[in-house]
Amino acid sequence: MSNDDAVVAFIRHETHLLNSERYDEWLGLLTDDFEYRMPMPVLRDDPTQPRYSDVSLLAWESVRSLTLRFERILTDFAWADRPPAFHRRHLTAVRVAPTEDPQRVAVSSDEIVFRSRVPEGSTMTSALREDVVDLSGSAPRLARRTVLLDQDRPDLAQIALLY
Repeated sequence: MSNDDAVVAFIRHETHLLNSERYDEWLGLLTDDFEYRMPMPVLRDDPTQPRYSDVSLLAWESVRSLTLRFERILTDFAWADRPPAFHRRHLTAVRVAPTEDPQRVAVSSDEIVFRSRVPEGSTMTSALREDVVDLSGSAPRLARRTVLLDQDRPDLAQIALLY
């Protein structure tokens, strides 16, 4: 298996863990300094300007904040998540590219996320995931994820979802 194939298999595996709600296992795939970012989409008249803010974030998470989030889901205090929504992430066009650091690779993928919860109904969200995967250890680990939503005004459920 080539290095790129191993990275793609890793990305598919970590997405499967999220889809299966196996959050403890998913957290084990992250580096200690993992960062999850969701920049705010920006509507501009000038198409040459960036489509996402480089200073305003809709979401920023670390290993610690994600751990607390997942622990809360398992308590009786997660009343806003009852009943839990159904989620399914579908990845396509996974691309692997080198970075300046030979121990890390950039991975981009297109993602469609289906979400369904009674009584809210179903939604689909499209996004670009830009990941950095660390290859320095015995197994790949996710070091960074940036999610670029294909929506100018995402709702709270779309922002709260982990892509």
